[in-house]
Amino acid sequence: MMRSWGKTSLLVVGCVLSIVLAYWQGGFAAWYLGICLTLIWIQAGLFYVFALNGLTVSRQLSGEVFVSGEDVAITLQIGHRTFLPLPWMIIKDNWVHEGSGVKLTYSKLVFPWFRSAFILHYKMTGLMRGVYRFAGFEAVTGDLFGFAVRKAYRDDLHRCVVYPRPDSLTGSGMTFQSEDGDVSTIRGPKADTPLISGVRDYVSGDPYHRIHWKSTARLSRLMTKDPEQASSAKRMLLLDAAPAAGPAEAAQPLLEKGVALAAGFFEAAAGGRESCGFASSSSTCRRIAPTIRPDLTLAYEVLASVGGKPAISFPDLVRKEAAALPLDTSMLCITSTLDLALVRAIADSGTKRRSVHVIYVHARPSLSVAEREGASQLQAVGCSFTEVPHPVRLWPKQGGVADATA
Repeated sequence: MMRSWGKTSLLVVGCVLSIVLAYWQGGFAAWYLGICLTLIWIQAGLFYVFALNGLTVSRQLSGEVFVSGEDVAITLQIGHRTFLPLPWMIIKDNWVHEGSGVKLTYSKLVFPWFRSAFILHYKMTGLMRGVYRFAGFEAVTGDLFGFAVRKAYRDDLHRCVVYPRPDSLTGSGMTFQSEDGDVSTIRGPKADTPLISGVRDYVSGDPYHRIHWKSTARLSRLMTKDPEQASSAKRMLLLDAAPAAGPAEAAQPLLEKGVALAAGFFEAAAGGRESCGFASSSSTCRRIAPTIRPDLTLAYEVLASVGGKPAISFPDLVRKEAAALPLDTSMLCITSTLDLALVRAIADSGTKRRSVHVIYVHARPSLSVAEREGASQLQAVGCSFTEVPHPVRLWPKQGGVADATA
């Protein structure tokens, strides 16, 4: 396309005036000016018609699946069949993060001249959880004098999925608490004993260290912890995808922390003999029913899709899952909103018959008076409670685009 009709009009007017002047007055200068302007006009027209003909673009990514915080390397191969030299070209490769809508653009000025093909390398750094979708390629080139500018667009189907990076549970010290005792979710070097989720009658020969004294006192007979029943233990993770009840800028970082915690619990369950399900208030997220063998790939795919507008409020999700799940399935609720509606939903979920644990993710240095009162109310209805501070200095930041062409 012509850069502007104003420049084109001036060029045409200059050509006509210089030729008229040469005919009327003659002289070398007038003829020289007229011929030069005419040649510039002709080359601008040829450039407009033929530049970027047969433009081809191929793109290769270093992978299709990544973990948040990693980088993806991208190789661009660009070719064209233009017989005219291309003095300059601006390349733009666009990507969009579907969850946040953030647009990442790789832009580079190259000087192809007579080269009909060249290769560029760049990388997207600090990937965020979610899906990055290719949003179009644009090439802009022009003649030496700036009278003709040609643009070309190409589209393609490219995407890369970014899984959440599982959060380390050892630093949080979080435990599942049920009426049969505390069940640690930590999988560190010292946690080499099997998780205990069931008890049975004592049998002669059972080790004394496996006697479950709480059940023994309640039932007035010896009960022992049964590690074999641990494989049938069912956990259900419930994630609150609604914005946190704090500053607006804290909503996404706190959600990312909650997703990372959920990924950490899935990893811990897969490393042991636990089943683990998942449900979220997000409208774009599917539900995973508790299974004997957790599928980490499926779990990470689902966690990568968490986001968007909530389809249901978190208290309603708690009630819905509590009504659908069997009583031997414990619930782990990860949220950034601690209010009366959640307390009522937890109370309605039957905490006297099932284990319910709430993990409260917040951005404050310590809990406020109202939050401490909410935690006390949760514990009063039989729910265990853990707070996970996530200060501003730990919030993830969206990466950018860096040129990697040697």
